[in-house]
Amino acid sequence: MELYNRNNISILLQKETKTPRISVNLFFKLNKKEKFFGINTLLSRLLVQGTKKYDAVKLASEFENNCIDLSVVSKRDYLKASLVFLNEDFNKAMELLKEIILNSTFEEFEKEVFKLKGEIISDLDYPKFKLTDCFVKNIFKNHPYSSTHTKILDDLDKITKEDIIQAHKDLFTAQKAISLVGDWDNQEEILKYFEDNFDFAQNQSQTDEIEDLFYNDIKNDEIIWLSKNDASQAQILQGWLVNSFKSEDCAKFSVLNNILGASGLSSRLFVNLRDKQGLAYTVRSQYETMLHSAIFNMYIGTSPNNIQKSLDGFKIELEKLAQNPPCEEELNGAKENIYGRSKYFSQTNSQISSRKGYNFMMRLGLNYDEMFLNDINNVKADDVSVFAKKLLETPKLITIIAPDEYKI
Repeated sequence: MELYNRNNISILLQKETKTPRISVNLFFKLNKKEKFFGINTLLSRLLVQGTKKYDAVKLASEFENNCIDLSVVSKRDYLKASLVFLNEDFNKAMELLKEIILNSTFEEFEKEVFKLKGEIISDLDYPKFKLTDCFVKNIFKNHPYSSTHTKILDDLDKITKEDIIQAHKDLFTAQKAISLVGDWDNQEEILKYFEDNFDFAQNQSQTDEIEDLFYNDIKNDEIIWLSKNDASQAQILQGWLVNSFKSEDCAKFSVLNNILGASGLSSRLFVNLRDKQGLAYTVRSQYETMLHSAIFNMYIGTSPNNIQKSLDGFKIELEKLAQNPPCEEELNGAKENIYGRSKYFSQTNSQISSRKGYNFMMRLGLNYDEMFLNDINNVKADDVSVFAKKLLETPKLITIIAPDEYKI
């Protein structure tokens, strides 16, 4: 993928010959703390609910009739509009993209608030969802990353249409990038099109308010108990705040995660806690990276009377790795698994466009994937032990949903 700067517009292009559909991702970096939790979520939904030219029904028909797939999502670090369309429909797709970004009316505001509230309440009926919500809002306490369903639900009725309009205006002062992957006849025509028609995507110097807000609130081990007395299953999520992809630690945490619980049936948590001890219905680990921080966590669904045994199992598996580095076969298997996943998620034009655009927005560089896999290749068995020990020495947060009679 190559970066082109036209009229202060960052345009990322990668030609994939003989592919019938083009993928375009338009990124807006979210660098300001929301006035109320949920504003950016509502904004992303409202952008596809009607414009000055098309009401919501007509807009949906325009995308459907032209076979253009559209989604707009808001994540912790960015808002992204994604389109996939036939090569010959480039102009029509870009016309519609420009229309929703510039001319959304937000007339469906009250309806979307009502719908979002219902969806959140429904999601929180699921214990695992509620568990994760509690974990995230507490591990990122006092930080914009703590924008979870429960926090959004608390703030929804405070949000006004004017707040959405202001958040929409803020998008145009944020860092932006257009990522396009597909087949085309004339690259210069594409670049000229964006230069002439997408002046709203121009970038200007800015500061990142959210980066300045970050700090670690987890100073000591903490357990949060969520009572669910009718639950037949206990759910446990234990995790740590750790360094993200901007750190040299990223590759080492990734390999540790794969060995510990991210490689499915062969992972240590699955083999030792589920297969050998019968503790788990579900068990896994995860290393989730964001721009300003990352979470390393372990999850298990188990019988309520096995809560302490499961927590001890987490500790034992980390201690084993801290004391005895993995053998070369296990280490190489973890690396191959990571290589395979990276290749699997870089096959379609849509996957490539989204991934490369994301890497650029996160300041990682256009060749980040290649550098990351090189870092993975350089991870040693002793590195895995060092980082397992690092987790054991780092204060952790544990959230548990279970009946009160099993409280520890």
